[in-house]
Amino acid sequence: MMLIDSVDLVFRPLFSIRFIHSGFQTPKENFFADAIAIVPDDRTKKIFANYKMNYLFYTNTLTCFMQCSMFNPPTPEPKIPSIKIDGDIMLRFLLKSKDDFFGRTYVTAAGGKNVYQFTNKVNNTSGGNVFLSAPVETHVAAKDYNTGTVVQDGGNLYASLVSVKAADNIAISDGSHWKQLQAVEQVVNNADLQDATAVNAGDKCFGVIDMYNNGTSNNIYNLFDVSEKLFDPAPVFSIKFESKF
Repeated sequence: MMLIDSVDLVFRPLFSIRFIHSGFQTPKENFFADAIAIVPDDRTKKIFANYKMNYLFYTNTLTCFMQCSMFNPPTPEPKIPSIKIDGDIMLRFLLKSKDDFFGRTYVTAAGGKNVYQFTNKVNNTSGGNVFLSAPVETHVAAKDYNTGTVVQDGGNLYASLVSVKAADNIAISDGSHWKQLQAVEQVVNNADLQDATAVNAGDKCFGVIDMYNNGTSNNIYNLFDVSEKLFDPAPVFSIKFESKF
């Protein structure tokens, strides 16, 4: 009789991304998934197939999970990928707006010349959250700003109500061009807006999320530990949008 070694395989979360947006939630329900569609790009779909990975987007949380095995069986923990990841990979998710997202959110209607880019290569933590958005950009009078973008000045957030051109010399205190919001919070802002050609999303979208297995600037952004084991619990990242309501 031939004996076959058995290895327990299980799917485990690799990371989760929590979306915070008060305009798409009530005390009893979170319906952010009605505002944004999230799909992996074609390259990421191939990575998922090659490494037995997949994802789920439900209510306000995107979870990426992968097939794992025991590092030292029969000890159940820690877990390692069932298929070893050789080299550097990037997982890219495309964000596509739907429903009344722009009507409820202080953001630029990106997707043409610019797209929002969120990544675990930033270093932005606050209030116990590990953000994938960049620290809020400080207002600069010599810059142009698209309608809907967010900046900070004097400890407060401001949103542009219309397109603001540097040549027009509009002060941020001008209420017909800028709206003062609350004190500075780490929300999606002008620093996250990138040139669409440079990002090269490959498909029309409002924004992208790029998650790297290596090269992060802060250890809490890593997807694996130094021995390529999965974290337990898996890391949770945040993206917060500023609501108009």
